[in-house]
Amino acid sequence: MPESAESFGVPVASQTPPPIEEELHFWHPQRFGVTFGPESFRKKLKGVHEDLDVTWHPVQHRWLVWYRRPRITNKLCPGWLMLFVVEDSEQRYVPLDDRALAAVYEQSGFKWGSGKKYWARIEEQAQRDHEARDKERENLLEDVGSDQWDHTKIQVSMRGPSSGSKFVRHHAGD
Repeated sequence: MPESAESFGVPVASQTPPPIEEELHFWHPQRFGVTFGPESFRKKLKGVHEDLDVTWHPVQHRWLVWYRRPRITNKLCPGWLMLFVVEDSEQRYVPLDDRALAAVYEQSGFKWGSGKKYWARIEEQAQRDHEARDKERENLLEDVGSDQWDHTKIQVSMRGPSSGSKFVRHHAGD
């Protein structure tokens, strides 16, 4: 190895991990000092299922909806599965209201009958979206390509589409 190659080095950037308090799973319902959602909303949530709860994430300023699952052994939130963060599709804050309850119900077995049926519906929706994207792309290619295709067709004297070779037509009667 040449001597100059040995002296060349790239420093490795050492990043410190973010504080544990920034993790979503840190603020589970069994965490000491966690802030729970308003009691009126929690009653509605527990009306859907007794093992549901909602907590506040003080760093990200979002509500977190949880489902108690004793078999979960995650170190940050043992016994709890975070269902979702209460926010809109553009990741903006949303207050606790019927939209959050609708999202809980949308994921529940009460609506779909089982997790398998819920997952089948998610896959079906993804397939439908994929087919719609493919159809839109195909239509776009057809729209753009049809002008090019029409341009390549044979035309006689720039007077529109050709009806065939004039020479063949002239001698056809012989």
